[in-house]
Amino acid sequence: MDGKEALVSIVVPVYKTEKYLDECMRSVLAQDYPALEILLIDDGSPDNCPALCDGYAAAHGNVSVIHQENKGLGLSRNTGMYAAHGKYIFFIDSDDCLDGASAIRLLVEQAEAEQADITVGCYRRFNEAGFRQVNRHHLRGGEYTRTVDFRFKGFYMYGHLAHNWGQLYRKDFLDAHDLRCRAYPFTQDKAHNMDCYVYRPRYAFIEDSIYLYRVNEESVTFRYKENLMPVWIAIAADFLDFMEKRGVEEDYGDWIALHFFFGSFFLVKQELQFKEHGIRESVRAVRRYGEDPLVKKAMADLAKGKYLKEISALSWRFLIRGASVLFHIRAYSLFVAGIALLRKLKVDGKITESRNKKERP
Repeated sequence: MDGKEALVSIVVPVYKTEKYLDECMRSVLAQDYPALEILLIDDGSPDNCPALCDGYAAAHGNVSVIHQENKGLGLSRNTGMYAAHGKYIFFIDSDDCLDGASAIRLLVEQAEAEQADITVGCYRRFNEAGFRQVNRHHLRGGEYTRTVDFRFKGFYMYGHLAHNWGQLYRKDFLDAHDLRCRAYPFTQDKAHNMDCYVYRPRYAFIEDSIYLYRVNEESVTFRYKENLMPVWIAIAADFLDFMEKRGVEEDYGDWIALHFFFGSFFLVKQELQFKEHGIRESVRAVRRYGEDPLVKKAMADLAKGKYLKEISALSWRFLIRGASVLFHIRAYSLFVAGIALLRKLKVDGKITESRNKKERP
């Protein structure tokens, strides 16, 4: 940087995180990148967060607060996008932290060097027990970003593109295509990034960990979701509608198919995690899920092996094909039992761990 640093707008949606907000803000205010605009979006938080936000704004000239009635995480991020003045926008959840004082500087340097629309780093999970190993993205830019393998790794296998937090977005890119977050009660990050991808952003990547994701069991991520099935189906249906209205000619059938495949896993996992539910309720839920025509087509395609040859991870290709065959022939009890066994053996985690070890730079 030569003294003409690009302004970065850090958008912090705040809701019922009184316990963690100070730790989050300390990590933001400690950044060694000087050109920061910090936007605290108080989403009608019923605790002491509104007063805390006002206190930060009073104490720091580059911090401002917007108070609004409760709208949810996605629409709170939109509020920040509309208010931002920066060349770049960075989202951080108010119970998380930045990983080190140079996080924003590293992202901006890479974004400027490659003239990127979206710049992605790595992250670490943490809680009171400590920090876990770095979650690496194993992604690269260029033509590779238009492949099935990129979409699979970025949105599913490693998932770095399935969330808004921890990525640096060029504001002009978001504004030019009116790329705003949707009002889903969860998974709004993934839906937003799917919309972004349609407009062929230039991606850039760094290997540094720039974000600390708190494993907070009080958050929406870790709660039972009664509406998991309809929301998951709506995300795919809305994405198809989004592409149709914009005249997108590319076929993202792989994306839709994998979205529904992993939805079936999340559905079963959720039922198995709650003692009053279990195998029987999991089978009922999967059966209902399989009645949707979009789900039927997606799982039938995967059962035939469609798209899977373009995925480089052989272990995942085998797992997806086998599970999809069971789903397609309506062997739901075996399908659920298989997922239960995989969870007990922690096979999905072991697959990812082995890939981390193999591909770590």
